[in-house]
Amino acid sequence: MDTQNAYMKPLEVASLLGVSLRTLSRWHALRLGPARCKVGRTVLYRKEAVESWLEQNEMRPVQTFAQASW
Repeated sequence: MDTQNAYMKPLEVASLLGVSLRTLSRWHALRLGPARCKVGRTVLYRKEAVESWLEQNEMRPVQTFAQASW
């Protein structure tokens, strides 16, 4: 397994999601954000876990333009 590319640091995740490091930390405290692990003092996010979290939080439109009755 290529661990160099399998994990992301918090700054990378925050940048990817368009949020601050503070928001990412707050999400962790509230158990809202993607799963993470700690190795010593280093916090790491698995890329698969971040992608999975994004998919789980994806929202589909309720109706499409074809169904709209304006």
